[in-house]
Amino acid sequence: MRERALSVREGFLEAGLPGAALVARRFIAGWSGVAIALLLAAPAAAQPAAPHLDVALSPREATVGDPVAVVLTLRTPAAGLAADPRFPVWGKTWGDAEILEKGEPLKAGEAAGTSTWTQRIVIAAFRTGKVDLPPVTVAVPEKDRTLQAQSPAGLSLAVRSVLPPNEKDPKPRPPAALRPLPVGAAFWWTLAAMSALCALLGWALWRQHQRQSAAAAGAAARPALPPFAELVAALEALAREPSIERLHVRLSQALRRYLGRSLGVPALESTTSEVQRALVKQRIPAPLARPAVELLRSCDLVKFARQDVGETRARERTAAARQIGRALEKHLQPAEPVAADERLEAAG
Repeated sequence: MRERALSVREGFLEAGLPGAALVARRFIAGWSGVAIALLLAAPAAAQPAAPHLDVALSPREATVGDPVAVVLTLRTPAAGLAADPRFPVWGKTWGDAEILEKGEPLKAGEAAGTSTWTQRIVIAAFRTGKVDLPPVTVAVPEKDRTLQAQSPAGLSLAVRSVLPPNEKDPKPRPPAALRPLPVGAAFWWTLAAMSALCALLGWALWRQHQRQSAAAAGAAARPALPPFAELVAALEALAREPSIERLHVRLSQALRRYLGRSLGVPALESTTSEVQRALVKQRIPAPLARPAVELLRSCDLVKFARQDVGETRARERTAAARQIGRALEKHLQPAEPVAADERLEAAG
């Protein structure tokens, strides 16, 4: 190109045109500058774009303690990327701001040869004023090197006070004057109806308490049956019990109550083994104590182990409880038990 420009200049000179020579000189100088600029721009255009890291705050201004969402967006050429970018390893703070949440880096997409990655964190500042967020870097591993993409310098968060402006030490405000509520006739009618309903309910509860107290007093006034007579009455009531399980529960209670009243031991509150020890301590002969303990253990198997027992067997155990009571009465009071049993059976 330069040789061509020189030949043009020499042609102008041979023609004897001094002004044309000056134009030719300027033409050559202009084309030389263009050529140099093209040569310098070619290597720069051949180089790929560098990774770029953006940081977005939402909101940019907050009050003390308010959460602020921060989104880091990395854009890097996808062709040279050898592995996933390495985002910062966040601790508990970023500058003077505390980090409340830390999300995982995610690939947002890829378009026009550029790969986009994002990471979301949540921060909060607990002092007012400008809170600086120091630059952080994201490592971008390429095939032959690792590049560093840095967040913008001078990034900060503006934090306002929750107090009103120009009020450093707020004084408590006096309470507002009481204002009467707009109460109409409907309110008073409703109040009267509810009061009457509450009074009626209270009277009903009082009457129920009185009836229960009277029933308890009447029961206390009636003389209690002797232990064996009470046992016989309880066994007679079991004849109308349809549930085998409840029959065994009531049978066990009746026999324990009889043993407790006859021997003066807490049989209702005792286990079967404790009842057995009480019988031994009371010097009850083994032929009398053994059937009672075995019957209580059989009832325990039905109550606690849900043992399946037929109705015939259940009725046999009811009869066995009567025999146990009759035998124990003969041992404790030899003159009366048979006559009392026979009188009860005759009365029934």
